[in-house]
Amino acid sequence: MSKPPRGIARFDSATAMLMALAHTLHDKPFDDSDTSPMLNRLLPSLNRLPTRLRDWGYAVGGKTEGITASQAGELDIEGIAEWMVSEYPERDYPAAFIGSSNGALTHLAAAAGAPWLPQTFLCPVRVPQSDPDDALAGFEQGKAIAAGLLAAWPRLAVHHIQDPNQDRLMLDRMRYFHLKLRALPLAFNEFLMRSLPGKGTLFVSHCTRQWPVTRTSDRSFFQFGGLNGATEKEYLQGGGRVAEFLAHHGSERERWHAPAPTDNVPEAEWGLDEYLKSPLQKLAADQGWRLLEIRYQDPEALSFVVAEIYRDWYLAAGIHATRLMVDSYLMMDPWCAMRQHAIPFWLMSGSESSAASLARFLDRQPRYRNIDMMLFSSGTESIGMASLARWQGLLDRAMQEGAFVGVDMERYPHDFAALARFDAALRARAPLFAPPPALSVEKVIGGIERYGARYGVTLHKLN
Repeated sequence: MSKPPRGIARFDSATAMLMALAHTLHDKPFDDSDTSPMLNRLLPSLNRLPTRLRDWGYAVGGKTEGITASQAGELDIEGIAEWMVSEYPERDYPAAFIGSSNGALTHLAAAAGAPWLPQTFLCPVRVPQSDPDDALAGFEQGKAIAAGLLAAWPRLAVHHIQDPNQDRLMLDRMRYFHLKLRALPLAFNEFLMRSLPGKGTLFVSHCTRQWPVTRTSDRSFFQFGGLNGATEKEYLQGGGRVAEFLAHHGSERERWHAPAPTDNVPEAEWGLDEYLKSPLQKLAADQGWRLLEIRYQDPEALSFVVAEIYRDWYLAAGIHATRLMVDSYLMMDPWCAMRQHAIPFWLMSGSESSAASLARFLDRQPRYRNIDMMLFSSGTESIGMASLARWQGLLDRAMQEGAFVGVDMERYPHDFAALARFDAALRARAPLFAPPPALSVEKVIGGIERYGARYGVTLHKLN
């Protein structure tokens, strides 16, 4: 297990989910890793500082994971792909997953003992200083960087995303570029061919969520805003919540002024670029694999389905699951969930819409004896952020105990040390047991077919 190479962020959903799954397949907890210096040393120290210094330190620490604009054209996509596959144990797998990042999918792959390869990953690019609220300047200044990234690999789509609501701290010193693979890197091809036997199953995770963007070339786009918090309309047209948010952060603006959208394309972080399907279909045909697509629009919809699959999986092993583990963005540990016989429920963020997803889930479930909850700190009191009281109300629905795990309630959402401590705190919450036998491919398929339609998740044959 090794630190991610230059050009891919440790704090990205794809990287964190891949590493969490890889540790599970190595039979290790997530924090037993060679993590970045920011996680090991900087974050615990930051929490002792006043809020403004803490925010500044977090942004500076994150900046160390970015590349410079001049390095964009030299980005080693094949090297990044080689690192991704090197994280997994070398062995035959009954199935593999590829495509959109999704925390619930990470738990599903873990239960099946199968790897997942992301289509999308975040490449942060350092800048001397930038105004997170100046969408037009970000748009113009990002064009040259996007052109460099396009030149680095000819089968890449570049999505420059600027979200001052959720990524405000980091955008002060970086620009975010989500890179989508439109073809398989050689390392992906070779890994799948040597790890997935004939008649194996390859699942494509396909989040269909789109977002209005401004096209800058045939393979590059500028996306202002992102999922979970403010609405598309608020990002593009403003409103009362936007004006209040900007005033709170000392801006003289009353709304954001982004370039006019020209297209709707797959959302930068979560959506699947369908150009990848054609090479997957060809490879599956050549290797004799079954190619199945898991399609959903709302990333959290898959959380409902996977929770139901986990419940059935535990029951088949004679386990009556009474513990719910609530993940938050990249704060998760599938290894721990399986060894605590907990049902996982992944949430995208600490927003009210995510709180509403958890409330809907709890409304449809028997009451859990215990609920353990992580909360990811973005460093910003963002539009749409749910209050701690709202989350506490959901925890109070546990029969015995509902608890925040690794969360400093006095510092949230500036509680950056939670990233370094949540996993050890999670393992201390309950005894660890042997996990059930791996979930079979047919049980994965059957579970999606049984529960998916109820939540907008469908399964499709692609060959």
